[in-house]
Parts: sequence; structure tokens; C-alpha cells
Amino acid sequence: MKLSAVVLARVLGYIEAIDLNPRGTIFYPEFTQEFVERYKFQKFPQKLEEFDESKGVEFHQGKIGNLVIQKFVIWNSILVVETRSNTADSKQILEEALLWGAGKFGLNYKPGMIKRFAYVSDLTFHSDVTLFNTNPAVTQLAAETSKAVSEIWQEPIKYEPMGVAVGHDPLSRKYGIASFSISYRGESKFSENKYFSEAPLPTDRHIALLEVFEAGMKRLHA
Repeated sequence: MKLSAVVLARVLGYIEAIDLNPRGTIFYPEFTQEFVERYKFQKFPQKLEEFDESKGVEFHQGKIGNLVIQKFVIWNSILVVETRSNTADSKQILEEALLWGAGKFGLNYKPGMIKRFAYVSDLTFHSDVTLFNTNPAVTQLAAETSKAVSEIWQEPIKYEPMGVAVGHDPLSRKYGIASFSISYRGESKFSENKYFSEAPLPTDRHIALLEVFEAGMKRLHA
């Protein structure tokens, strides 16, 4: 596979915001001013109602060093950072911001306080193999659908398998986790073999599993 673009590299750090400011000594407007200046955010909270952690306190389009931050959101119990480079970068930004806040404003934070991280990785990529012709029954369904629809519309219309996804039973846990999915990239012809994939994984692990899947498809069609 050949990576085309990182569409989203999101990391979620599960920690209660109130635990970072246990005695309520941090003044949000003052914190925001320094935070925005440090990370060069172009859109940030300016009205009182925008500092509601239950709705997410959002900072957009920032930069630190050579890392561009698409979004940084403070929720009641989750901190979210989005970049378009790598989830490792997003996680680095999150942890560095907390260390900075501890030094600058006395945030109650030490490395290791976040016990659980989650990820959302969106990628586009090209492959030199068609990835969805895995099941003869599905291939037959596509062929029969092509025939039926072509008869209805009185023109040749070819249906093909369009994607693959794996996920967990959403009723098996309180909060669902995103599926691992691969589909054709919108606005691209199927024949271009350009794909979009989303996974609840770090960027590098996501890419590695796509490579494993592609290799398996190549062996299948060999």
C-alpha cells in the first residue's frame, strides 16, 4: 500500500478536568490567553458560555514547533487532541500541554496520571490490488445486482463489493468503540484503487494492519 494522506489522528486522554484543578484556583480566561499564545490557536473560547466543559471547550488551528494542531478540546472527563500527522504527535502534544500547565499554572498533573488513551485514525491510501473481492457469495450478489439493476435502467451498471469492516457488538459494553473499516475513497473511481480507512488505533498500528490485510489479499489472488 501507498499512504495517500492522514485525514485524522485523534487521541483521547481519559482524565477528569476537575482533578487537574481540584481547588478551582485556575482562572479560565487567564489560562486561555497563555494557552492560545503558546500554541498559536486561531479560534478559541472568548465568551463565558464557551467555557462549558460539558459541551467541550474547543481550541482550533494551532501550532507548536513543526506540529500543527487541528483541534484541542477539554471535556469534563476527556481531553482530545487532533492532528493530521500521527496519533503519536497528538499524544505528545497532549502530555506536553499538561506538563506546561502544571509548571505555568499549577495544574495537578504528573506523567502517568492518564491511565487510558483511545485513538481514532483516518487514512487514505492506494493499493495495487482490489481489496474487497474476498467472498464468492458477495461477488455473486454484486453480479446478480448488476444484472437486475441494468435491466431496470436499460443500461449496463456494474455493482462491486464496496468495503469491509470489523467491529464489536455495541451492546457488549457501555460505550461503543469505532469499527475498523475500509471503503473506496469518495470522489475516486473504483478502478483507481484508492481507499479510505478508519480504525480505533494509533496511526502506525493502523498502517501496519492495513499492510497485513493487503498482503493477505495478494496471497488470495495469487
